[in-house]
Amino acid sequence: MQVSTHEIKERLYSDFPNIYRAFGGFVGSGKLWDLCLQAIEDEVLMSHIIFCNDIHQIPPVQTFLKVMEAEISWELTEMEKRSLGAFWGFVFKFVFMYGRQKSVTARVNTVQTATYFFGPPGPIEVIK
Repeated sequence: MQVSTHEIKERLYSDFPNIYRAFGGFVGSGKLWDLCLQAIEDEVLMSHIIFCNDIHQIPPVQTFLKVMEAEISWELTEMEKRSLGAFWGFVFKFVFMYGRQKSVTARVNTVQTATYFFGPPGPIEVIK
């Protein structure tokens, strides 16, 4: 399945607040949201996030935080951690259509556990 960066962003703005109502306020909320969108817009980074998730069972939140480590210099709050989980969960479950998920240990920043996803409908490719 090919998914464009534009389509992912459109779905985030239109569907994310409805599916993850508790995190609707995350949309457009500031630097962390902007960094998430920056990741979505980078098809090479997205291919790495998908590869790490699919092959190494490394949660997207963990990969994202490692890549953005220099940009995210503060300790994440509980709400920020949960918002990141909802953001990447939405992308993998509702855009890429992965059918299953598993929570694992993922120690990065203040995150202790995160979710990786499996059971996609086929290979996922993010394009411009």
